[in-house]
Amino acid sequence: MKRTLLIIFLLQFSIELSYSQTDCEKILSKEINLTFSEKSDLNILNDTFSKLTDCGLEQIDADFFTNGPILGTLLVPLISENNGKVTYQNLFDKIMEIKQTPQYGKTIELFKISNELEKRKADINNWEEDKLLLQKLQTSNEFIDKFYDYLKEHSNPEKTYKEVFANFRETQKPKQLENESSTKKEYNGIFKNAGNVNYEELLKKSIELKKPLLLYFTGYACVNARKIEHYVLSSSSITEKLKNEFYFVNLYVDDRKSLPENERTKSKTNEKPLKYIGQKHSELQITKFKNNFQPYFVIIDKNGNKIKEQGYTTDIKLFEEFLTIDK
Repeated sequence: MKRTLLIIFLLQFSIELSYSQTDCEKILSKEINLTFSEKSDLNILNDTFSKLTDCGLEQIDADFFTNGPILGTLLVPLISENNGKVTYQNLFDKIMEIKQTPQYGKTIELFKISNELEKRKADINNWEEDKLLLQKLQTSNEFIDKFYDYLKEHSNPEKTYKEVFANFRETQKPKQLENESSTKKEYNGIFKNAGNVNYEELLKKSIELKKPLLLYFTGYACVNARKIEHYVLSSSSITEKLKNEFYFVNLYVDDRKSLPENERTKSKTNEKPLKYIGQKHSELQITKFKNNFQPYFVIIDKNGNKIKEQGYTTDIKLFEEFLTIDK
């Protein structure tokens, strides 16, 4: 009887495994829709990608890469590497490659801690324990102190930290973030729009200044750009580095000023004519640096080689590390 049950179990297991392998092969061979004309397209990408757990992808990896626009960011270089045709197999292989890097393990640990903190109840009575999680996330002491003052008045065992953090951030937003999507405010100082500039000329100027070129791809309607400027770039230590150690240039990808007629070439990515300065900057970001998300920072040496790149973050220490380069 026991032998019969064992045989039935093994048969059932082998059938399920066969189905899983078949489904996995179908998913991996499927071509990814790269137009993303609708938000639903991105949802389909995330949903299909999540099913790769049947193909050997760990659940924590699936959760991490479907968190925010990470998958979209990975697809940009893959498009170029695979002549515009990208399958889930290509994406899966790229994920496996990233998983082998030392930095990925650290990132996943921080991701786990962040998830744990967000799910915890925002109860002031547990602050000392919760504070340790914030410190493990390398959160600045300034942020921790400000949030603690807020939590003392808004402690609520019925709400999670994710909810309370969202409310707290609303109180910290600078005034210019309001109605950001429609504002046309020009930014001065270190965030001043560089206007219609030429990449080769910027590189030449950085060599003359004997400073690495640091390009900041941003936008007037980019809320995350305003956040990183307020929470990170406005820090005196970082501002001094940007002014003194780099040739720092702001390129606004939604600058609607017209390009001169002699610069109105066709885009290499979609064959559409480039009419505006912002389109020119966006084209540079995509073709030169294989990235199309803002805010995006890239440091370039005198030979035109990319040294480092950095996306959106509110972690001051992380951005300081990004600005630290070997002389």
